[in-house]
Amino acid sequence: MNENAAGLSHPTVRQWITAFNAHDVEALVALYAAEGELFDSGMPGPRRGKSQIENWFRWRFRSTPTIAYTEQTTSRREEDTFEVTWIASGIGPRVLGLGGKPFQSPGKSVFVLKEQQIWRQQGSYDHLAVIRQIVPILNALPRAVAEWIYSLYLRRNGVKQ
Repeated sequence: MNENAAGLSHPTVRQWITAFNAHDVEALVALYAAEGELFDSGMPGPRRGKSQIENWFRWRFRSTPTIAYTEQTTSRREEDTFEVTWIASGIGPRVLGLGGKPFQSPGKSVFVLKEQQIWRQQGSYDHLAVIRQIVPILNALPRAVAEWIYSLYLRRNGVKQ
């Protein structure tokens, strides 16, 4: 963790980062409220409730077993709202038989807490830039075609709305 961010963060947010980098699905899911919501720009839709959130993280870590977040900054937006900017990195998954190459991408997550649990988390990053790092041939294709290939990859791997 960025030592300068420690005073601006929250124990739940710090625990989330630690559990994510350890790929500890049980610890991650325990941080969410029963009705919690997780959404990031690489998902076809939000995950609501602990079961859907658990399924997402299990898939994420199975498909990208080396993914890790390096915290860059943390800020408190409101009493129970925190924003963390990070760099995601790892070896990407194989997409339609191609890829398995290193990636690195900046992004941010906004955590809204209620009673020390994550009520809502929204992450954003350029998922297409990540896929294009993993499968460089996608750089030659129009954005819409590359996004369609990414959505096909998600569907083939059982990730649904």
